[in-house]
Parts: sequence; structure tokens; C-alpha cells
Amino acid sequence: MSTQQPPARRERKKAETRRSIADAALRLFALRGFDAVTVNEIAEAADVSAKTVFNYFPVKEQLFFEHEPLLPGDPAETVRQRTPGGRGPVALDRLLRADPVGDLALFGRIYRGSETLRAYGRELFAAREHALAEALAEETDGLRPRILAASVLGPLRQVWESILLEAAERVPPGEAVARGVRTLEEAYAVLGGAFESFLRRQAPAPHHAPPIPEEQPRAHRGERPSIRRVADLAGVSATTVSHTLNGRRPVAEETRRRVLRAIEELGYRPNVLARGLRTSRSQTIGLIIPDITNPFYPALARGLQDVLGPAGYDQIISNTDGVRRVEQAAIEHMIARQVDGLAFAVFHTHAEDLLPAIEAGIPVVRLGGRLVQRGVDLVHSDDEGGAAEATRYLLSCGYRRIAFVCGPAAEGPAAERVAGYRGALADAGVAPDRALVAHTHFSRAGGAEGVARLLELAEPPDAVLCANDVMAIGALDVAAQRGLRVPDDLAVMGFDDIDAAGMVSPGLTTMANPALEIGQATAVRLLERLRGAVDEPSTELVVPARLVRRQSA
Repeated sequence: MSTQQPPARRERKKAETRRSIADAALRLFALRGFDAVTVNEIAEAADVSAKTVFNYFPVKEQLFFEHEPLLPGDPAETVRQRTPGGRGPVALDRLLRADPVGDLALFGRIYRGSETLRAYGRELFAAREHALAEALAEETDGLRPRILAASVLGPLRQVWESILLEAAERVPPGEAVARGVRTLEEAYAVLGGAFESFLRRQAPAPHHAPPIPEEQPRAHRGERPSIRRVADLAGVSATTVSHTLNGRRPVAEETRRRVLRAIEELGYRPNVLARGLRTSRSQTIGLIIPDITNPFYPALARGLQDVLGPAGYDQIISNTDGVRRVEQAAIEHMIARQVDGLAFAVFHTHAEDLLPAIEAGIPVVRLGGRLVQRGVDLVHSDDEGGAAEATRYLLSCGYRRIAFVCGPAAEGPAAERVAGYRGALADAGVAPDRALVAHTHFSRAGGAEGVARLLELAEPPDAVLCANDVMAIGALDVAAQRGLRVPDDLAVMGFDDIDAAGMVSPGLTTMANPALEIGQATAVRLLERLRGAVDEPSTELVVPARLVRRQSA
């Protein structure tokens, strides 16, 4: 006897699970604020696994916006679904609910308390604006669809956020919404009916799939073919073209071939994408890094490209400034771009942040840190051992008040280096002094600021080990400003051995962290994963760090 549930029951069960997860999340957000709650805590409260949470809500922000009380639907879908000659979505009841669903004041208070949510709200409206412009552009080319989409979504976002913030300040919800509706009416009056008249003029005729002509001219130079033209040429709907492009829903093989033929014929996308569609590969690898201005990371990217280029792959590089929210968004962006593999060198990403990429079947290599996670390979230098060797070297030179300058929080490679520094001191019988560990930014200015604070201690250090060379150069700046002789008055060491380490005066003693080799090894492992040549769920490759002696210590 089959135990398979009927489709309707399965869908009902999925809806109940989704609602249960979202409700559990909202309760936690209300108690502790959005930013203080983790996905694991939400999973525990909803009695599901973290993987299940991510299956329903790929990013944490979606758990909150599941309860959004004011927006009734997507304007882009309204445009696509209207009947020929129908009116557009500027009618206010299609854009903003006069009678909000749920607790508007609670939603507003949680939203107000999180910069992450406010940023996601801006991204949400930007995505809706882009989608609305695309929906209009399916019917006509040119700049006007984008202008009209911005004219609709721009005022809507401002009013939407204003209502939420007023409700958070205990303004009665009805009063806040009424004021917002009046403001929106005034804003749209300025459009003078341009949006609806445009839609009436551009209302599509009923779609009939035409046969594919044997000969069709390629689009003229400078003319951007629309998805609607691809659909007409292929004899399918624009939605089917979209599904063929993004691969999110199955498309019949014959239909897929017709769409690809139309894309190729019209030049709708570069030939590389058409090839990628045929092979289910985008021929791109994503690289996420914290600071593109740090010379270590361009060298890392070069190492990747040395291996990926000959194999026919390009890179997409995303810079995060070491901010976890930006790191999470970068991972989601790479998934959306359908990269074939992902390498990331970031400090604050947690295991849960990588689950969407792993679930999407994307090979992932983490550069730095010791986080062991199924589906993630590790390629990194010996951060702990390298920092321990640097500390032992300073001790052998006679220094005893050795300070360590690292980032705002010791995570990832920085945590390993702090551990190595402390372990070497303990092995030498030197008592640890928390005052000698300075947290700052991973930059030249950050290194200067951290060393300046250390030099103000009642017992200042006689040597400083910095988490990277850029910070160490900042330490040399401070020493020069204060008239300190390096290394006689203050020894300075870095980590990475970037090119500038040998160009400053005095030359910087450092631990070589071979970025080029790490990049090359990362690319090799990603290509091996893509070929199916690695059976282990996760692997680790440690590249030894090496002491480079110059004049600063």
C-alpha cells in the first residue's frame, strides 16, 4: 500500500510548516530583535532542522518579510496577468493595503531596530522596481519602462517605510496608513495617469504560439532584443523563456531547444551563455573577499585565474568589507548568478550561511578558518602555526612585551593567529596580558590606531605582531610619527608578505602567506569537484607559512 500523500495534502502540509517556521521566527524577533536571533534558534523553536528553515526561507530576512502587513502583491505580476485592454496596478488597493494584515506596530518596531532589515527592505523594492521594468519591457523596448517603474516603486517604498516607522512610534495604525495613502495619492497624481495610459496602449494581444520561421534576421546593431521577442520567435510564453534561462523549473527538451535557438538567433545573450545553457554550466567561479584593496586578495585572485582561465572559466569577484550581512548577500548573489563553484575568504560567515550554496549543489572552498562543514573544502595557510612561529622568533630576539593587533573580532584566520600567538607565549612561560591584544580594523589606518592605543599603556609593548602586513605598515607609520626607532624601540612584524613589505623602510619582517599558491590550490580543488574527482564530503589543504626576515624585527 502506498504511503505517498496526495498532492493537495502535501501542499497543505508544506504551507503549515512554512507558517509555523515564520511564526516562530516572529515571536523570537519580537522578544530579542531581529539581529540577535540565529537560524538555529528559529529551527529549534519551530521543531525543525536548520536545513528545513533554509529550504523554505533561503535568507533570514525572508522570515520577517513573510509577515509583511502592507503590500498586497507584486506589481510586475499584475502587469503580466492583466487582460488585454485592462488597467495597470496604480490603483492604490493594488499597491498598498488600507487595512493592514497582522500587527503593524510590532512589525514596525522590529523593522526599526535592525539596519539589516532596512537594507533588505531597500533591496526588496529595488528588485520589485527591476521586475516591473522588465514586465513592461516585455512589451516595448526603450527607457520609458524603467522610468515608469521607478516612478511607481520609489514613492511606494518611501510611504511604506514611513508608515512602519510611525507605527513603531505608537502612532495608531489607521492614522499612519491613512496619512500614507494620502501622500501616495498626491505622488501618483504627479504622474498624470501616464502609467495607466502606457499600459492601456501597450496591452498585449492574446498569445498564439507562431511557428518558428526558418529565417529570421539578427537584431540590428544597438537594438536590445526583449524577452518577449525571444518568446514570440520560439513560440512560447515569456515565462517559459525565463524558466529556460534560470533553470529553476523543468522545460521540455524540444521547447528548450527552440528557446536556445531563438536566443542565439536574436543575440539576446552572449554566445557564452547559450553554451552554458546547453551544458548546464555558467563557466564562472565566484570569489568572495573582505577587502579588495589589500594586496593579498588580488594575488589570491590571480592564483585562481592562472588555473581557471586555461580551463575556460571566468571569475566573479564580490567585496564585503568584512561585514557578515554583506557576506550573506554576496553568497546569495553568487547563487543567483548560477556560478559553478564558490571560493570565499571571509571572516564572519557561519556554517548556516553556506547551506543555500551547498543545497544548490555548488562546490564551495573556504579560504581560512578551521570550520569543518560537510560540503565545504578548506584551503588555507597554517595561520596558527605561522603566528606561533612569529611569536617564537620575537621571543628569541629578546622581546617580552609582545602585543598582537587584529581585527574587530577574532574570527576566521585572525582567531587562528591569536591562538598561535597566545600558545607560543604560554609555551615560553610568558604570562598573557589581555591589554596587549588590540582589536581594530584590517587596514593601514586600523593598524596605526591599534598600535597608538598600545603605546599609551602604562607598560607599552616592545614588539608588535600584526594580523596582516597592511596593518603592520600602519604600525610603522605610528612609530615614525612618535620618533621610535624600529626595531630598537619597537619591533614590528606582519603576516602575508605582500610586495609592499619589502618596499617600506625599514623592510617588514613577516610571515609569508603564499596567496598565489592558495589561489591556485583552490582553483584545482574546485575543478576536481566539478569533474566529480573527489569522493570525500570535505577536505582540508594547509599551506605552510614561512618566516621572512627583514629589518623591522
